[in-house]
Amino acid sequence: MPNYGPYREPQDINLNIQWQSIKRFMIPFFIIIFVIVTGYTAFFTVKTNEEAIILRFGRYIETVGPGLHTKIPYGVDRILKAEVKRIYNEEFGFRTQDYGFTRAVGYDDVREEKLMLTGDLNCAEVHWVIRYKIKALENYFLNVKNVRETIRGVSQAVMRTLIGDRSIDEVLTIGRIEIEQKSKENIQRILDGYKCGIDIQTVLLKGVDPPAPVKDAFNAVNQAIQIRDKIVNDAEGQKNKILPAAEGKKEQVIREAEGYRIRRVNEATGDVKAFLAVYEEYKNAEDVTRRRLFLETMLKVMPKCEKLYIIDKDLKGFLPILGLSEEGAKR
Repeated sequence: MPNYGPYREPQDINLNIQWQSIKRFMIPFFIIIFVIVTGYTAFFTVKTNEEAIILRFGRYIETVGPGLHTKIPYGVDRILKAEVKRIYNEEFGFRTQDYGFTRAVGYDDVREEKLMLTGDLNCAEVHWVIRYKIKALENYFLNVKNVRETIRGVSQAVMRTLIGDRSIDEVLTIGRIEIEQKSKENIQRILDGYKCGIDIQTVLLKGVDPPAPVKDAFNAVNQAIQIRDKIVNDAEGQKNKILPAAEGKKEQVIREAEGYRIRRVNEATGDVKAFLAVYEEYKNAEDVTRRRLFLETMLKVMPKCEKLYIIDKDLKGFLPILGLSEEGAKR
């Protein structure tokens, strides 16, 4: 009898046929999946306002800008991105909520941030904001573990030092601009020493207030200072108005006196010269000059007299009835 081999069920035969068909397409399928996954993981995109650094086995390779870039897939290259054109804010002593300025006094960390001791042993509640950008992405990711916490810690240390070096009056009034400038410089210097890759744009003091228990007293003092400054400014205005006028009057009087002096000197000089000229003529002809002077003088005087008396020069005792003779006058 012929040997037909072991008996097989029709169902087993169908499964074997299907498996053979599937196995024929498995290798192309896995090849396609491999190509897709490789292609997907070999490319990455950097947005317009971003930059990215490439780490190969954890080692820094390069920094790339916006656009489509390639990398070694399957975890060989690691990509770290950050927005380098964005300005980041760090708030101290308050938290912004609902697009508004809200001082969150209910949080312990916020309360500790804002309460500071001044140089004259007074307390002040300081609220400030730091605005910064990323200037070196590789330093930002690789040199410091937590850049944000580093910025916050450095900022608080610098601000407490500056507040502690000034009196409460300086902190509340004239010293605020200097504190902003000094804090920006000091924070930037310390972060550069840490190589954080951060560029501090500005430091803004949002508010410096006395603690709540003494706030009313400080407001009264500030109001008194404002009144004092107003009085001083008004006095300065009056001084600036009166002093120039007095200076002008003084200069006018001095100029007039100088003019009068020059005029009188010139007149006296002219009179002296005229007298000397007459004197010279007088010495040349004394009798004639004497008569001329007499006649010229009489010519000026006589028209002004209402009555004219001609008296003999030999007459004595012009008024004898009054006893005004020469002998009577001597008595």
